[in-house]
Amino acid sequence: MLFIKPTEPLGRNIECLTLTKKFFDQNAIDPKKEKLFSSFLNYQNKPIQYMDQVHKHYVQAISSVSPPLKTTDALISTSDDIILSAVSADCLPITISKQDGSAFAIIHAGWKGLISGVIQSCISSFMKDEVHLSAWIGPSISSKHYEVDKEFYDAFLSSDEASLSNFNKIRSDKWLFSLQGEAHRILKKYDVEVQDSNQCTFENQDLFYSYRRNQTNNRLLTIIWRNE
Repeated sequence: MLFIKPTEPLGRNIECLTLTKKFFDQNAIDPKKEKLFSSFLNYQNKPIQYMDQVHKHYVQAISSVSPPLKTTDALISTSDDIILSAVSADCLPITISKQDGSAFAIIHAGWKGLISGVIQSCISSFMKDEVHLSAWIGPSISSKHYEVDKEFYDAFLSSDEASLSNFNKIRSDKWLFSLQGEAHRILKKYDVEVQDSNQCTFENQDLFYSYRRNQTNNRLLTIIWRNE
């Protein structure tokens, strides 16, 4: 499988997908982040905009392609001439679109991004008129492979007690946490229609890279764009 994508389009003429390990192998593309930034610059004849992600909540609006943007974890655009991208190796790639296709966005969200409000910041960047949004949560580590400690647990509950629904206690001081479930919960809170990939990067070594599994420098690439 060369890519993973939503079952249904997120918006009119909107395309999005996660390019897998098999895509990079078949096309002889080096999947290390720095190599992608310098060598894999186009997909289907459209230029790719990268982020040098920092695990925070900053969003940038994009109208033309530039070198990888610093200090941001989300991009939003209304342009037909650009692909927005996020690299990941266990964190969440999330794509969002207005259902009419007039604006689209991508988010990179690890636990720090989730707790700092990167999803909320991205949603607020869409125009404030009557907005119907759809989102897709791409491949990331699943809860059964994501063990966290009490400091992590307390931080999330201090931020939002409703996040408790995505913790599963396994010992007195250890929990399993669902990044995907927490992203889904936040998106639904803002009435976003959500599709889940239900793919675990840790489990499937044939398709995905996982930092937690083997501390790899390789990255998956999730992209979103609008066809004219």
